[in-house]
Amino acid sequence: MNEPLAFKPRPSTGQLWLFGIGIALLVLILGPSLLAVLSAPEALPSLVIGLLVGLVLGGVFIAMGLWVPAMRYELDDQYLTLRCGPLLNYRIPIAGIQGIRRRNLALSLWSSMRFPGIAMWDVRYADEGRVYMCATSALTGILLIETEKEKYGITPADEEAFVAALKARMPA
Repeated sequence: MNEPLAFKPRPSTGQLWLFGIGIALLVLILGPSLLAVLSAPEALPSLVIGLLVGLVLGGVFIAMGLWVPAMRYELDDQYLTLRCGPLLNYRIPIAGIQGIRRRNLALSLWSSMRFPGIAMWDVRYADEGRVYMCATSALTGILLIETEKEKYGITPADEEAFVAALKARMPA
């Protein structure tokens, strides 16, 4: 039985993008609400609505930025598990992995959770279609894990050690 292993992703600036978007949303949504209340106190309901919308939207991006340092790829004898925060958790049976390859992916105009330095969840690419991402890069140096039905994209910091450990656990 192999010892369970955990691998960290490559470092990136993706976390800063998430923080920046979260703060910008807070400022852009809360700012006008505060100005409305200062100029007309009867506008208090718009402040409450603006506050709630701003806190939810901005807070989601800030929370995702806080999750990035916890991103990891875990290997045990049966599963490869991709994790980032409480909402991203892919569990892939190792016996179902059909291929591993390194790719630079082609940008698609489909909207998704993809920014410079970070890609999470279901992301559409022009050349690969749908890829379930848990990566600190959106396009370059992506390690694609392919199963019969799905593709997963990751960016382990020590890619060579990760691939060797994964292949050692794969059926012959």
